[in-house]
Amino acid sequence: MSTEDLYEDLDPIRDPETAYLRTTQLLKKHFGYNNPRILGEGSFGSVIRFNHPENEDGVAVKLLYLKEVNEGERKLWIRLRHENIVPLQRLTMFPTLNIACFEMQVYPYDLMKAVTSNEYLENPESLNQIKLWLHQVLCGLDYLHYKNLCHLDMKSDNVLISRRASKAMIADFTFLNRTTSCIGR
Repeated sequence: MSTEDLYEDLDPIRDPETAYLRTTQLLKKHFGYNNPRILGEGSFGSVIRFNHPENEDGVAVKLLYLKEVNEGERKLWIRLRHENIVPLQRLTMFPTLNIACFEMQVYPYDLMKAVTSNEYLENPESLNQIKLWLHQVLCGLDYLHYKNLCHLDMKSDNVLISRRASKAMIADFTFLNRTTSCIGR
């Protein structure tokens, strides 16, 4: 499928609501995504959960205006391979819509929601679990620093917890940047 096929017959779109609707229509048409639900909204874009016929957990798609996409997110995230870094599954650009779509796995919790859930609070192993999650975050940061990359937006919202392995994963690479000097260890 060519890039032109993805957004043929579309007029330039400047209205955020129209861009959202047209983007979700294109994702449904070309990738089979359906039943969009907003997971979160930030200053730079939205994250939408879609059902997908080939993935029972669905997919999360981060929608950003093209002008908000930095080089780190666009060029570096796709290359990151570490067990504690949320992998980017696909990047699709819709220039006519002025939208970039970053596709990734759906995670049920961010770190704050995980540690404030009743399941977590009632678990006698909670302290050991948080130690493990923090160790995993530090391993992910160590990997980024080894690659001379800085996340620049570490907070509990940007640490996601996987459902099956209860693993902490660093997410949101909006501000990911390459350093010009070596990061000390």
